[in-house]
Amino acid sequence: MSVAVTSRHHHSGSNHSGSALPRDGYRNKSKVKHYGIEVVKGVTWKGWEPGGEYTKNVILKNVQVKTQKLKYSSPSTRFFSTLYPEPIVLSAGTSFSLPITFRPLEKNLYVDKIEFQTNDGVFDVPIQAVLPQHDLSLPKHLDFGMCASMHNIQRTFELSNTSELATRFAWLTSSPFVLEPSEGTLAPKSRCTILATFKPTSALVYETVAECRYGDDLSHKKTLPLEGIGKYPHLLVSSPGKIPKAMDNLNMESVIAFGDVPIGATVEKSLQVHNLSPVDVPFTVEHPTSSTCIDTVFYCSQASGIASPQSQLQIPVRFQPQNVNEESVDYLHIHAIGKVSKTVVKLVGKCTGPQVSLGSKVLSYGLINTGQSGTGTIDIINQSGVEAVFQFMIDSTESAFKFGVHCGKIAGNTTQTIIVVFKPTHPINYYRRVTCVVQNQDPLFLDLIGTCHTELVKPAVLQPQHLSRYRIHQARGFSVFPPEQLNEILKEGKLQLDDNGCLIHQQAESVETYLNPEALEPPMAEYFNDGYYGSTNKCLHVGMDTIQVDFGQCLNLSHIESKTLNVTNHTKGKMTVTWMTDDTNVFCVTPVSCDIPPLKMTSFRVAFKPGAPNQFFAAELEGYAFYKSMRDYRLVQDETFCPPWCLTVSAIGHTFQPNNQTFLPKLSLDTNKVVFPAVDSGDSIYKTILITNDGSTPIQYAVPEDPTGTFQVKPSKGLLTDKYQLLVIKNTPQQENVKLRHQLQCCFNDDSKHNRTIELLGSSEQPNVLLDSEGVLFFKPTCIGTASQHSYKIRNISRLPLKFTWKCRQEDRSLVQVEPETGTILPNEIQAHVWTFTPREDRKYVLKPYAHVEDIRHEGDIKRRKQFNLRVVGEGSTGEIKAEDSSIDLSDIVVGTAVSQDLVIFNNSNCSLHYQLLVDQELHGSYADQASQQDGLALELDDCKGILPARSRRIIHATFRPVRRLSYTFHICYQLMSPTDCPLSQDKQKLCTVSAVGVYPNLKVTDARCYGSASGISKARLWSLFSLDSLNTCLESDPSPEELTYTTVTCRSTTRKPTVNTRAIMDFNFSSAPQDSQPCIVHLMLENTGTVPTEWSFSFPTDLQLELEYWAETGDYDADELHEMRIMDNKLFCVEPRCGKLGPGQCQTITFAYKHSFPGTDRLPVLFKLTRGREILLNFVGVTVDLDSKYVHFPSNKHMFAPVPVGVASHPKQVYELYNGGAVPVMYQLDLTALDYVLQENFNHKIFECLNPNGEIAPGRTANIEWVFSPLEAKTYMVDVPIHIIGGDTALITFTGVGYDKRIMGETMPLTDGTEISNVPATQSIPMPGQLLYLSQERVAFSNVPLFCQAHRMIEMVNRSASHSLSFEWYVTSEADSKVIDIQPVTGALQPSQNCTCKVTFTAIGEPSFYDLDIVCEVTDETEMAKFHQKLESWKKEKERQKYEFTITDKDMIKETKSSSKLCRTLSSKRSDSPDFQHYQTLPPIRKVQSSKELDEAERLQGLTASGTPIWDKPAPPDKFLLHLGATARTHTIAEFQSNFPNEVQNFFIDRTMSERFNLSSQEVERMPEVTTSLQATEEERELVCGVSANIIRALLDDHDFHEALKDISDEPIPYFMQFGDRPQTLGHQSTEAPLTDPHKPLTPPDVFLPSDSRPSSGKSEPLAETVDIKTIEATAVTPNGMDLIAVRSQTQSSGALHTEADYQQSLREEQKRMEQQTLKRLPEFATLLESVLENSLFNIITEASHGEINLTARPRLIALPPSSTPQVGPDQHAAVPSVRIGSTKRTSSASQSTQCESEKSLVGDRACSLSAVSR
Repeated sequence: MSVAVTSRHHHSGSNHSGSALPRDGYRNKSKVKHYGIEVVKGVTWKGWEPGGEYTKNVILKNVQVKTQKLKYSSPSTRFFSTLYPEPIVLSAGTSFSLPITFRPLEKNLYVDKIEFQTNDGVFDVPIQAVLPQHDLSLPKHLDFGMCASMHNIQRTFELSNTSELATRFAWLTSSPFVLEPSEGTLAPKSRCTILATFKPTSALVYETVAECRYGDDLSHKKTLPLEGIGKYPHLLVSSPGKIPKAMDNLNMESVIAFGDVPIGATVEKSLQVHNLSPVDVPFTVEHPTSSTCIDTVFYCSQASGIASPQSQLQIPVRFQPQNVNEESVDYLHIHAIGKVSKTVVKLVGKCTGPQVSLGSKVLSYGLINTGQSGTGTIDIINQSGVEAVFQFMIDSTESAFKFGVHCGKIAGNTTQTIIVVFKPTHPINYYRRVTCVVQNQDPLFLDLIGTCHTELVKPAVLQPQHLSRYRIHQARGFSVFPPEQLNEILKEGKLQLDDNGCLIHQQAESVETYLNPEALEPPMAEYFNDGYYGSTNKCLHVGMDTIQVDFGQCLNLSHIESKTLNVTNHTKGKMTVTWMTDDTNVFCVTPVSCDIPPLKMTSFRVAFKPGAPNQFFAAELEGYAFYKSMRDYRLVQDETFCPPWCLTVSAIGHTFQPNNQTFLPKLSLDTNKVVFPAVDSGDSIYKTILITNDGSTPIQYAVPEDPTGTFQVKPSKGLLTDKYQLLVIKNTPQQENVKLRHQLQCCFNDDSKHNRTIELLGSSEQPNVLLDSEGVLFFKPTCIGTASQHSYKIRNISRLPLKFTWKCRQEDRSLVQVEPETGTILPNEIQAHVWTFTPREDRKYVLKPYAHVEDIRHEGDIKRRKQFNLRVVGEGSTGEIKAEDSSIDLSDIVVGTAVSQDLVIFNNSNCSLHYQLLVDQELHGSYADQASQQDGLALELDDCKGILPARSRRIIHATFRPVRRLSYTFHICYQLMSPTDCPLSQDKQKLCTVSAVGVYPNLKVTDARCYGSASGISKARLWSLFSLDSLNTCLESDPSPEELTYTTVTCRSTTRKPTVNTRAIMDFNFSSAPQDSQPCIVHLMLENTGTVPTEWSFSFPTDLQLELEYWAETGDYDADELHEMRIMDNKLFCVEPRCGKLGPGQCQTITFAYKHSFPGTDRLPVLFKLTRGREILLNFVGVTVDLDSKYVHFPSNKHMFAPVPVGVASHPKQVYELYNGGAVPVMYQLDLTALDYVLQENFNHKIFECLNPNGEIAPGRTANIEWVFSPLEAKTYMVDVPIHIIGGDTALITFTGVGYDKRIMGETMPLTDGTEISNVPATQSIPMPGQLLYLSQERVAFSNVPLFCQAHRMIEMVNRSASHSLSFEWYVTSEADSKVIDIQPVTGALQPSQNCTCKVTFTAIGEPSFYDLDIVCEVTDETEMAKFHQKLESWKKEKERQKYEFTITDKDMIKETKSSSKLCRTLSSKRSDSPDFQHYQTLPPIRKVQSSKELDEAERLQGLTASGTPIWDKPAPPDKFLLHLGATARTHTIAEFQSNFPNEVQNFFIDRTMSERFNLSSQEVERMPEVTTSLQATEEERELVCGVSANIIRALLDDHDFHEALKDISDEPIPYFMQFGDRPQTLGHQSTEAPLTDPHKPLTPPDVFLPSDSRPSSGKSEPLAETVDIKTIEATAVTPNGMDLIAVRSQTQSSGALHTEADYQQSLREEQKRMEQQTLKRLPEFATLLESVLENSLFNIITEASHGEINLTARPRLIALPPSSTPQVGPDQHAAVPSVRIGSTKRTSSASQSTQCESEKSLVGDRACSLSAVSR
């Protein structure tokens, strides 16, 4: 819907025109909707003047379907007014127009609004009046894109004046942006086009902001962002069809080869310009030689262009050769814009001409009689593809030889036959050498010979061999002598005949072989140099003063003109000249025949007798000169035969009258410009010009002579009667190094208006080359013995093809070499010669080689040779190569993989070094010798040879590929090499060392835990069941090559039973359990003990099987396959996770689970694979037993006893374990019949002895069968013993024992405790579900212990829970174990995060044995137990409530009684044994009497009342957690221990009273009544006891008398008799008779041992109950030397009374006291008591340290006490020892401590006395 706004304006005065602004509506015509009312956004007045009145209407429209009522308010200012505000009612779709009037008073900005109010809300319509102002419209942004540097891009945009004022503008911008026009003025509502130019100067991103200032004073501003990117142009040039590439330093140009091009032809090829940059790139093509060279043959029509981005451009280049067999070289320069880059293109082409030859060089007619004629043929053969024009230079009309064709054009690769007729007229010999001139080729020569006889005259017949012999005679100078004279000389013997029948002088014969043969004259020179056109070097036998007779214009036909022709005989014989002419011819010679004496001249007349006017006449007059003696064959010998000489004269003339014009010549020239190749001064060069007669009339031509004599034309005059006429032009420069230019005017038909001009160009040149860098070549410093190369350019600046040869002094040849040393350089060619500098010493060199340059046409001419000197400057230096890292450790690399390492080598010297890297490999490992012979080098270097520039570095990529698990050490050395790859020294220089270790991925099982049905299995047994020692051993060994067939696990088998590539097979035995028991869950901790990440996986058989199509599966499943399918379908065996990756040092717990779902034995092969490592086949074995079956689990049918030495007095007991994996007790019986056979074979010596062959095993428990293995010989004993399970199966177990001779084995077989056989970890790494209590050690090794000793170990128990309190209680698994093992405390409680120290004591009693004990700690969560008691109390209350609320039947009472009795049994079962072993109870059997379903159903039925109302479920107590502690030990007899472990004897205390005490303890235990182990107390009783105790202690602490009494305790002597009781008399006698021994020395036990018995269950050492009778000791006391004290006394009295009786009595009492002390110290009980005191003291200290009460590692503090008054001491008294306070405890010296202890007389005191004893 539209909104119309009307506008009208009024002026207050009548003078106003009434149109301030056109009625263009309001500015903003867009509409908005407010609450269903459509209205404009605002109203704006423009173009108003003060004092006027302007009205506009605002139209309101209701766009809703309901009627709306509006209210509005008037504008707030007085400048805007409207109607009186009244409500507006708008029906649906209706409109209302509201006029608004604007009355301005001055030129200001007016702003106001009108507010409209509807039922739904309020909205405003703004109104304003604006003044006209300057405003320009321009784009928001101008992006030029990318542009090549130094190029420009132009863009245009419009600048609009949107205001109603004339606006002035000016642009302000920065380089490289230009805006044009930069300033101007725009009329209102007008626009102009701005041209923007972007011209970058470099490859940068340009961003700037152009400011457009406008307004009258340019005070307004608008900005225009300008952006552009400069790019460097990148042009590459290539020949057609080749990939462009950047050029190297030795070849800086692309080459376009035109190949062989025929002369006169033009070949065009394209030069491809590749623009690799993303911008348009303007370029220019420069041809430097196009304006300077006169013989330019390459032409490029395109001088510039623009290459589009990422495209290629074709530039045509033409090649038009001019000189045959000339190779042309030229260059083009391709410049990118701004000449930022230049590419040189080399143009190469060769001109080829025709290859025309004659079929025969001699045409012999033999003998022809007068009047007869002979006919012969000659073939003209063109062997090239270029057509050619030929012409025989002979006029057949006046000659004896008549050619059928004189001239013609022969096509390429064709042959033309020409007939030649010989028609003689005089009886003489005929010989004429006819020249065949070929266009653009050297002329050919044809020798025509024949002989004519008459009846009277018969000359000798001329043969072809005579011609060859004549040429030899001519060269030897014999041709000037007549034959008759030569015959006479030959007869005289002055001349001889050579082998070829030629004449030779005797003296000349000896030196002729040493003379150089006469150089053959070039064919063109032979034709041109006939003695008239050019001088000849040959001997001229007959000479004529002219060969051309020009009669010119003959006006009078009746007057016969003649010209004189002088013929000279230059020989020494008489000569006859005969002309082949006739008087009837137009031209004739008279006389026809004439004799000429030797060395004389004769004149002949040449007459011109034209027969018709206005005609051209021309003829070639032919004559023959010969020795007169040749007229008769009788006067001629064959050896001296001389052929005649042919004389030719060209005659020409015409008879055109003066008023008659000559014929109009119709001819064409093959070229108007002839460029001669350059020659040296004095040399000649020839070119041919072809004149073609295109008409039917003859053409007379005449070429004037060059006045300088430089250019000559042959023939210069003549008449062209045939189609073609070939002129030969000779160029002979007279001066050196000059440019030759001549305008050759050819006159045709004797009329100047038919003249043609031919431009002749040439030059006289000498060999000249330009050496680069002004003839100086600098070499960089070069290492001595090595070589450096440098490319040096040489350019031929002459037009001569030159041959160069580099020379240097003999002593410098070993220092500098050049390649190529000699060669040809074409005109204008630039060649790059590679110079090699090889210094020998450490110094600077200045060498001066030079180049000999000569024209290839004058090769060997020393006079024409030029020399150009080159100055070579170099320096010899020394250097070495070093590595950035002298030692590189690649760490550990997996075998079969590769790792790369960058080896950085650098050269800090100032010379480049040629090097060769050598690698020496060292191997260290178990099979390093084998690997060094079979394996190759495991380290590869990508660059072993090269050149290392000066002060540079290079990265060598080294790749290490280990093939074995060995330690590799690579010594990388280098040798400096010469340019010929020869080492400068045989010594290797060490560079660096690379070390690496080839490893395989390695895993190790570091811990194992089990729970569920296997919770009763100890860690040691689990370690054995899973063969973890074997597994770790396999994992540590190297994989076989078959195992590395697949690096990772893949589907690789098409059979149902996948084949494995490993021989490592072992069992994972999950033991056995009753059916429907909890799953056997085993946790294994896998740790990556290697140094590389390891990927591992467990693959079931289906994981290795490829999926085949249904049709590919054949056969039925066998029993094993069905069994495996059942296992996998029911997921009896589970592994979680199945695969993973562990980094070095990382651990992961793998969970194995076996479900006891089906009775029987389950087996499943599982492949354990390490990526690039071992592949181990694990046989998962699990047994599920029926609930009523009796089953003992045998992991293996073999058992190996520990090796036992032969010849020892006692043999240790060894244990074989039987595990009851069923749910019922099992009775076993060993059949020892086989032992009897062994007994008989070994002389009735019990090799194997079973101590308990029968017994009973509780469910889930283990029975230890004790064996004694005592070998007689050093060999292996084996026995098969059947083990019968009563009511079950029988197993045959093979027991094996090894006896060895200790004398032979020595230290290689020491006595051990057996712990090294199994590497069961001592610490726990795997946390168990619900485990809160942790042990510091799970395996305690007591090692080797002598009998009657105790060994102590300590373990920490830590409660890691932060909120749960725990209680623990220790148990042993058998009653026999309680006699040898003791743990303190047995029970205890741990608060959250609290720890407890337990002391484990092993007592060595009984027979020497092996011990592997399993101690169980039962942990109870007291926090959960308290919750359970609360729930149980609530349940009991609810139970009582339901009893009274509902009817209770007898059935319910029976159920309740059964339930309560079951609970009582469970609670009382723990304390059912003897009180002495109350802390060492056996574990409950792992058996469920009822299945879980039955229990659930029973509980559900019990929870229902008679009416079916549910009752609360009775809460179940929390499960208790079991911890296993293993203890291993081996006991020895004392003698055996002292013999085998002499260094460890001092570590043990042998208790001699141990056997008596254990015997007494067992007897007391039998008499001791059963007592209750625990007392129950209520909460009130506990609070009462605590309160009373606290009050008593508080009162004692406040009592002063009590404090004083404590201080006096130390002064009171402690009587020794209080510590001892009655003792048997034997003990007294033994003690008195026992000698004094060292207390630290081990005591020898008594000969007779009392039967051992178990110790008290409390584990504490009992105080001795017996006391020693003091009187008995006093009566039997003796002095240390055995003397009686009474006797001593009597002797003293008899010797003289020196003292009184009182003194003697006092001395006697002191001596008795001292003797009592010595006797007590010698008692075994005293030593036992002292050992107990030390043990408990150390245990207390460590316990307090663990609880943080004391700090054992704190530094001692020295506290200086204030000085005290020191009493006077006598000279015999010792000085008091100063006291030192350490920490908070005061300690004195050992002397004072000893005195204090003796004064205290106390063996059992407080902790201070214990510490004092410890310090002693």
